Amino acid sequence: MIDERELERINGLYICPPDAGPGWREAMASGIDMSLIESALAQTPEQRLDEHQQVLDFALEIQGKLTSDAAR
Repeated sequence: MIDERELERINGLYICPPDAGPGWREAMASGIDMSLIESALAQTPEQRLDEHQQVLDFALEIQGKLTSDAAR
């Protein structure tokens, strides 16, 4: 079953952790999506590297297609 916190996260309502420090709260107040930070921190370094590589590969693929289209 989904608890209240998870439901709010799914619906886009971020709840600041009660033990968040002033830097965390300041970042949140300035508009940084701290749920993305929490999500990244929940991953292992290997998972973060894999995700980064997937995005990089996709960007290079797009760049290659744009370059080849421009050459036509």
